[in-house]
Amino acid sequence: MVQSKFVEFVTDVFDYFERKRPNDNTMDLWFDEVRNIPDEPLEWIKGKIFKENDNKPSNLPATMWALYNAWLQANPHKRAFTEEKDCPDCESGWLILEKDQDPYRTPISATAPCGRCRQLRMPKYLRLEDAMLAGFRRKNLTTEYAVRRRPVRELAASIGRNVPQVNTVAQED
Repeated sequence: MVQSKFVEFVTDVFDYFERKRPNDNTMDLWFDEVRNIPDEPLEWIKGKIFKENDNKPSNLPATMWALYNAWLQANPHKRAFTEEKDCPDCESGWLILEKDQDPYRTPISATAPCGRCRQLRMPKYLRLEDAMLAGFRRKNLTTEYAVRRRPVRELAASIGRNVPQVNTVAQED
């Protein structure tokens, strides 16, 4: 939240309970405690404080956090970031897309942060459904480029080179 919204919130609460607003130093300290609460639930939090309290809460930042968590429980879809591992739409948070484009024989490729799992913190996201509506298709790197892991000796032998034997036992003089 921005500080002006917080000051307005505190002013409303203190006016409602007919109390003198705290000094600027106290307001700054309180704001540092609650700055990560978004603006959206502030009206809901204020309404709960007015309905459930006869007096001003003794610890306003703690009350705000408790009510914000209650708001998140009531509105889980409003959570800013939900992390989903093993998303079926993407590769570690990235949509890998390709699209056939005339007159080219090779499809064009694109990447975008996944809008379903939002594993990456980005300003904008793209859902796979929206990309498909735009004519893109998903390119699955996990299955398309699955390569069997091979030991170094086997890899070296496949190109006709010998791997030198290294003696790991310390020699005594």
